[in-house]
This record gives sequence, C-alpha cells and structure tokens, in this order.
Amino acid sequence: MKRLILFIAIIGIFSTVSFAQNKKADKEAAAKAQFDKAVAAIEAKDFVIIVETYEASDRTIANNTNVSNFISCEKEFAFLQGTIVAGNSYTNKTNVSDYKQVADKKGNIKLVMQVKGTYVIAKIEISMKNGGNYADVIISPTKGDAKRFSGEIVPRAESKYFKKPGEV
Repeated sequence: MKRLILFIAIIGIFSTVSFAQNKKADKEAAAKAQFDKAVAAIEAKDFVIIVETYEASDRTIANNTNVSNFISCEKEFAFLQGTIVAGNSYTNKTNVSDYKQVADKKGNIKLVMQVKGTYVIAKIEISMKNGGNYADVIISPTKGDAKRFSGEIVPRAESKYFKKPGEV
C-alpha cells in the first residue's frame, strides 16, 4: 500500500513539473509570435501603439484607460492623438521624414523617426524588447517637454483605437 501511494505521488510530481514546463513553453511561443507580428507591422509601417502607462507631469507613472491616446504609423504618415502623446487634443497628422529600424545583438528593436506636422515637430523613439510586443516610447518635440509612455505595438487592422475625425 505504501508503495502504491509513493508511486502515485511520484507520478503526480512528474506530471506537475511536465505541465509547468509545457505552460512556460506555450507562453514563450505566444510572446515570440506577438514579437514577430509587431516587427512585421513596424517593417510595413502600419502599426498602432495605444498608451497603457505614461509619465505624468509630476514624474509618476499613471495608467491610461482612454483608447483615443495613441500613436499610429500609416506608411508615410504618423498620427499622434491625445494630450499624453502630442500635448494637445487634436489628431495630429505628421509626415515621417526619417524612419530607421535597428535590431541589436539580443534581437531588441529600436525605431527612430522624425515627424513634422502643423502642431507637432518631433523625434519619436520606440524601443521593443525581444520576446513580446510591449514598447517604450519617447516623443521629443522641438518645443516643450518630452512625452514618455508605454504600450503594445499591434498591426493597425487589429487595433481598437479611436481616431477622431478632422486631422490637423
């Protein structure tokens, strides 16, 4: 009887360890798929980053729940909308004049682009670590303070962002 209980306990432990390893492998595969999809969207210049967390004016990190605070790239144009992103409440349509994507040795992606519009002239830096689609963004305008926020990079067709009508 003791052997039977011991045998069942050993089987239970091995199955738990095996299940945990499979779960970890599944998570890594899902993160890799998200990363690959985000890289493809960056290369196609067709992506959206909705602000999830941002640096508030008092330098604390705050959460965003408004899907109308975003940055999107649509081929040769970039749209910046919301006070968190652009410092105004307009939908700022900007021309992308410089678009450089670089991957480091670890596979992390860094994207730098220069944008120029009616109300916004800025350098946008997007950093995404290998193994997911979460990115850190720094928008450095020629006038005013830098805007810092984070969010997921997703293809524009799959995003649930709200673009206001009447771009400027």
